[in-house]
Amino acid sequence: MKSSTPIALMAMLFVVGCGAGAAHRTSTPGRVAPPLEARAIPYQLYTHCGIEWARIKGTFWRAQHPLSDGNGNPPAGWANPFQPGTLTFTNAKTARFTSAAGTVIFDRTDRARPPFICS
Repeated sequence: MKSSTPIALMAMLFVVGCGAGAAHRTSTPGRVAPPLEARAIPYQLYTHCGIEWARIKGTFWRAQHPLSDGNGNPPAGWANPFQPGTLTFTNAKTARFTSAAGTVIFDRTDRARPPFICS
């Protein structure tokens, strides 16, 4: 009987070890999704008409504090027509754009069409 004890112990460890990871699984086995706020993605922000709107995932998001030079252009230090940076979703309705020029917080709207067209 003593010789079966190590086999039973190994079998129990195997079953416990297999079940331990189940709580951490996502749709991709073996990968744990990072928290929402940790998902920074590369993003090219359209700045040509100033910084007020961003098209994100087919919807227009509005800047909490729009930026411009006062003449419908991006402020000094921002690239024109696009500013490269990263976009981080802080929650389902708020996104943060971060670049070398600065940071802008956007709030989601229900707009699917551009709010205006500048020249």
